[in-house]
Amino acid sequence: MSTIIFYISKILRPVVASPLFIAIIFSTIALFLLRAKSRLQRVIKALALVFLLLVAVISKPFVATGLARLWEYPRSDLDDCLSKGPYAAIVVLGGSLDPVASKPGAIEGNDSFERLVAAAELYRKGAAPIVIASGGTGSLSYADRREAPFMAEFLELMGVRRNAVVIEDKSRNTFENAVYSKAYLEKREGSGNAKPGRIILVTSAWHQRRASAIFRKAGIDFYPYSVDSLVAPFMLPSDLFPDAWALTRSTRILIEMAGFVAYRIMGRL
Repeated sequence: MSTIIFYISKILRPVVASPLFIAIIFSTIALFLLRAKSRLQRVIKALALVFLLLVAVISKPFVATGLARLWEYPRSDLDDCLSKGPYAAIVVLGGSLDPVASKPGAIEGNDSFERLVAAAELYRKGAAPIVIASGGTGSLSYADRREAPFMAEFLELMGVRRNAVVIEDKSRNTFENAVYSKAYLEKREGSGNAKPGRIILVTSAWHQRRASAIFRKAGIDFYPYSVDSLVAPFMLPSDLFPDAWALTRSTRILIEMAGFVAYRIMGRL
C-alpha cells in the first residue's frame, strides 16, 4: 500500500503542488470563458492565450533542458584544462554571489556558486599563479555593494592565498569583465601594449558562449572553463508539467540568446 501511495504522490505532486501549473490552467480557462466583444478585445485575448501557451511550453523541464543542450558549452574537464597550460591567470566571472545579502563572514551564494568552487580548485591544482575575481554590481538600488570582495573572501576560504586574488570590482556586465580584466593583465605584463598571457575563463556553461565571444573580441587568449550546467536528467512524470525552476532555466537561456544578439549588433563580440 505504501508503494502505491508513493507512486500516486509522485504523479500528483507536479499537478497539485505547482502554483505555476495551477495559474496557467485557470488563466487559460478564464480566457476561454471571457467573451470578447470587439476586434481589439479578440486580438488581446488571442495574444494572451499565445503567451500563456509559450510560458507553459518553456516551463516544462524537458524543454528547458533541450534549450540548454542547444546553447551551452560542454562542461569542462579539469585534466584537459591543466594539460593545455601554463596560464597567466584564472579569471572567474561574477554572478555567483549576492553582494546585497552578503556581509563579511556570511556570504550569500546562488545556483552559480560552482564558478568560484571551480576557480579555487584550478588554483589549488597549480593552473595559474593568480585568480582575478571579476564582478562589480549590476544593481541600480545598491550600486555600492560590489561582488568581487566577497568572491575574494570565499576563494580564500577555499584555499586560495589572499595575495593571489585580484579584486576587479568595477565591471557591471560581461563586456566590462573583459575590458577590466584585460587592462589588469596588460599592466601585469609590464606594458600597455603587451599582449596578455593565456588565461582560464571560468563561468557557467550557459554563459560561456557569450563570455567567450566577448573575451575573444577583446583579444584575450583563453581556455573556456565551463561549469554550472542547466542540463538536467529526464524525469517522469514531473518533466511533463510546468515547473518554476524550469521556467527560470529557460528564461536564463533566452536572455543569453538575446544578449548575444544585442552584443553582436553593438560590435562587442
